[in-house]
Amino acid sequence: MLFPFHASMCFLSGGYYSFYVYGGEIPALRYIDLSVYPWWMSLLFALAGASSFFALKKRTAAEYAKERVLRLLVPFVSGLLLWIPIQSFIADVFYNDYQGGFFRHYSVFFTKWTTLTGYDGGFTPGHLWFILFLFVISLVFLPLNVWYAKRDKKPELSKIPVVLLIIGGFVLLSAGGLVANVGGKGVLEFAICFLLGFFLFTDDKVIEKLKRNWILLGGLWLAMMIFRCVMQSVGVQSELFWYLDFRALEWTGVLGATAVGAKFLDFKNGFTDYFSPACFPIYWLHQTVLAAAAFFIVKINCADLIQFVLITAVSFAVTLGLYEVCKRAAPFRFITGIKNRKRSEVISP
Repeated sequence: MLFPFHASMCFLSGGYYSFYVYGGEIPALRYIDLSVYPWWMSLLFALAGASSFFALKKRTAAEYAKERVLRLLVPFVSGLLLWIPIQSFIADVFYNDYQGGFFRHYSVFFTKWTTLTGYDGGFTPGHLWFILFLFVISLVFLPLNVWYAKRDKKPELSKIPVVLLIIGGFVLLSAGGLVANVGGKGVLEFAICFLLGFFLFTDDKVIEKLKRNWILLGGLWLAMMIFRCVMQSVGVQSELFWYLDFRALEWTGVLGATAVGAKFLDFKNGFTDYFSPACFPIYWLHQTVLAAAAFFIVKINCADLIQFVLITAVSFAVTLGLYEVCKRAAPFRFITGIKNRKRSEVISP
């Protein structure tokens, strides 16, 4: 999902649409953003919350905190110093015709503070904002999470009706999304997703309830995505409508994806054995590679749609190649959050 989503951003403009490189307008790609963006990062935070529950079942609080530093803070800092400045440099060259070279631009990166997107060649955490948020949320709620994970007796959350799960999550996220925004990202909103994943998605009975209702939840998820795209196409302007619509799709997406995933994706095979440990370093690597690929591909004289396909395919292939390099060298494993090769897996964030 990362690759077509961010490749589509190269072909959208207007409103809040922007990216490090712009290749022309493909209006149909706007529907990728409309239908996917509200829920996909929230789903990652919810799954990260569930992962933290199981991590705390077999680790002390100190061990967990140390692990968060090594697997989240170190990749964030190393990425901010070594990897993200490339994206800002590409944007400055593409939009502003910057002539100073990458190493000269390195000082610009840390002194030009604007919107924190980096789309104008200034400072940005890039896509690594997710890692920083997750690190902070993980430690802020560590005392609560440790207490709950170690309890023998837990509340029977599976008795909550599905309708109340839907409405309750929507209300919480609608309220949380109004405060604690940093660089356009809602810290409290994602903290709520993390905690909902920690408490709900680690209860086997809750997961079984979601599986039994996968048609309802998956259908609602799909319907909300279609509804959002239709409302965009007819030109609805109300800010309140779009805010509530965003929150509704955000939570129905998390529930729907979890229900459908629990129903149909609970298996292991060669694909999952390879990509499960690869997911975190691929996330770390992908956007810089994609911006660099787009910088050159949008200059090729061919249809915009072909450029979109090329950017998606080339960035995916190059990112996988870089991942193969990183997992074979200790320094690269360290900065990208890959565990020691003897244990051969990646800490799930």
